Amino acid sequence: MNSRATLLILIAFFLAAITACESPDEAQPEATQSTEAAPEEIPDILTEEEVAAEQDAIDSVEETEGLEEEEAATDEIELSVPPFPAAASSTNWKYSEGEHYRSMAASQGTSSPPDKIEVAEIFWYGCPHCYNFDPILKSWKQNLPPDVAFVRIPVIWNPTNQVHARIMYTAEALDKLEEAHAAMFDGIHQKFATYTTDESIVELFEQLGVGEEEFREVYSSFGVTSAVKRAENLTRRYGIRSVPILVINGKYVTEGPGIKSFEDMLGITGELVERERTGL
Repeated sequence: MNSRATLLILIAFFLAAITACESPDEAQPEATQSTEAAPEEIPDILTEEEVAAEQDAIDSVEETEGLEEEEAATDEIELSVPPFPAAASSTNWKYSEGEHYRSMAASQGTSSPPDKIEVAEIFWYGCPHCYNFDPILKSWKQNLPPDVAFVRIPVIWNPTNQVHARIMYTAEALDKLEEAHAAMFDGIHQKFATYTTDESIVELFEQLGVGEEEFREVYSSFGVTSAVKRAENLTRRYGIRSVPILVINGKYVTEGPGIKSFEDMLGITGELVERERTGL
């Protein structure tokens, strides 16, 4: 690949990373969204033309509205993690629908056991807010109640998202998810990698101790393809318009003008978990 093509890819990708924390297409009202629409085929690797075309598809995209977080300092992370609330009653909830969260018209399925309350993070590796949120989430997850399950769901709005989602699910299938998760965020936001080319993705997995042949077999497997299609489907069904965002038990989404910080988002999540637990 010549230097001009490489520069074009980097410019397109990082313009996307600056702006693409919100869906490029205005989400349809939830009641009109089809849950049966078949996702398009997932490209294995983006071509140079597809990467360049990404800019046209996402040039109006912005990050999650309202969040004011800058890059979190390590020694402040613990202070930014609100505890789960004590048992509450229906008369003293702190957060309100419309201002701090929205309810889905119909409860969506989750991938967690039926005795667990699922908290799903919807994110993209190229999103700066998601990168800054990740260490705070990591600290928060250490104190999850036993009846709460945490899962990650990569958002899928465009071909770049699809490739990054496929990388995540490939790493999960190879039991390399945590290492790959950290490497993706670090590579994109610290080393200016894009992870949209064949060479860069193969190199990533080789650094994780996975040979090219094994990587390619899993990357194109039915299981990984199904997982990517499910993530694309959930992006639509949850009505995700921005990331990072949390979905509680397939019923509630942390979205509203009252959310001003990551701490707000986690506080709202804790209260919604308590609502699910008590049925109030």
